[in-house]
Amino acid sequence: MQDELDILERAMETGRAELSQLAQGEVEEAERLAQERLNLMEEAWRMRDPKKISALKEKLLQLQSLQGQITAEARRLHEAIKRDLLRARQENQRLTGYRSSLRVSPLGGRFIDRAG
Repeated sequence: MQDELDILERAMETGRAELSQLAQGEVEEAERLAQERLNLMEEAWRMRDPKKISALKEKLLQLQSLQGQITAEARRLHEAIKRDLLRARQENQRLTGYRSSLRVSPLGGRFIDRAG
């Protein structure tokens, strides 16, 4: 059976994988890993032994540092997506402007004698 330190180490590995997935833009996989990391941390917290508090504190500080890196990467990804959406919106407005300036005229003249 694993103790809480082993579980926290698995949470660290999961966090590193999550950070890697965020860096690659794989948001869905990163979300799954974040949930897995949360479950591991909750499990370790339920199993905590007061005799191992100093070792737990060290692991939790490492996890806190990793969480800061994950948050920074998520913010970077958010800003990149925001820039891409803004660029796409501006491009759409530009193309809409071209479309409104081009009027399609009918092939025949407007004053054609249709009677014969």
